[in-house]
Amino acid sequence: MNERVAIVGYKQTKHTVDSPVARERMIYELVKSLYHDMGITKDDIDTFVLASNDFTDGRTISEVFMVPRIGAYMKDETKVEADGLNAALYAYLRILSGLYNTALVIGFSMAGSEFRVPLTQAYTMDPAYERPRGLINFYSTAALQAGAYMKKYRFSDEDLAQLTLKNIRNANNNPFAARKEPDASVDTILGSRPLYLPLRQAHVSTYADGACAVVLSSKKTAKKFTDKPVWIDGVGHVMDTYYVGDRDLLAMNHLTAAAKKAYKMAGIKNPKKEIDLAEIHTNFASEEPVLAEAMGLFKPGSGKDVVKNGESAITGALPVNPSGGPLGANPINATGLIRLAEASAQLRKEAGQNQIKGAKTAVVHAQDGPGAQLNTVFIVRR
Repeated sequence: MNERVAIVGYKQTKHTVDSPVARERMIYELVKSLYHDMGITKDDIDTFVLASNDFTDGRTISEVFMVPRIGAYMKDETKVEADGLNAALYAYLRILSGLYNTALVIGFSMAGSEFRVPLTQAYTMDPAYERPRGLINFYSTAALQAGAYMKKYRFSDEDLAQLTLKNIRNANNNPFAARKEPDASVDTILGSRPLYLPLRQAHVSTYADGACAVVLSSKKTAKKFTDKPVWIDGVGHVMDTYYVGDRDLLAMNHLTAAAKKAYKMAGIKNPKKEIDLAEIHTNFASEEPVLAEAMGLFKPGSGKDVVKNGESAITGALPVNPSGGPLGANPINATGLIRLAEASAQLRKEAGQNQIKGAKTAVVHAQDGPGAQLNTVFIVRR
């Protein structure tokens, strides 16, 4: 494949648990300011891809009132009913088709103030087998996965608390994060409200109101928009079986397959040595070692040592979620796209206090479904 696609612009809101403005105003202001920063207009965008969800928006055709707010009225626009990184994948493929040179991707949610996330998630469960019993849901699935990992690899509650604290501290330095806990400690995390043990409230990502917008461009037009393009050099996208009970929540073979696709496309043979940072979509802190190991970033079962040695910290050998990740802000539908924006900021040396020195290659991950049922992986480079 000779054609390349670049990230030429990005912007996200300052996420909050209770936005002072409606989603329409939030998205309008975000996209307007992005256009202004890039020195472009809506006419410079060939296709628009929105990531929204009818359940989370509380209305059918959930993007309909957003189309004029982003400048897509009477223009080519479409929607992905999943995480924003999947929308970016769709936009990427559209550009590779040769029919479009530019695309605006936007994901948004009012998960902090307008709906109860676990209740909404329950409607995605199987209506005959899982939903009526109420035993299997996103939280309990994550707890089963966490328990299996902790038991197999002797990963203690204290180890999980240290891992959580790492991400909270990163979020404290991220101006876009909704979660700010300067007094957080291992003790406060271990003392937080138990949910499905071993998971506690402190381990859960911060559901927030927010949005993220990213502009993609073909190689031939990228220089028109920026002298600091971030290239998408590899992608992978794999979905596991529908039923939770039929899946190996610890092996995560489908995520491994998605990562391998992306690595092969980008020419990466040793991800631990060739990747400078990872932005991973973790709905729960306990998912970080499971997902990172499935992606080949660390050895299987090494989570305890990674935490102890600080390998995934900002100053470590392979920083994971230097932005704080979803524990800092999880505006559903935008979360994976935010990972792409945060990785782009790192590669363009625009990550502020959380900047990783010398970062040139990053892996970006997004998930959907209970226990990371669907996974999308990007490799991006400067």
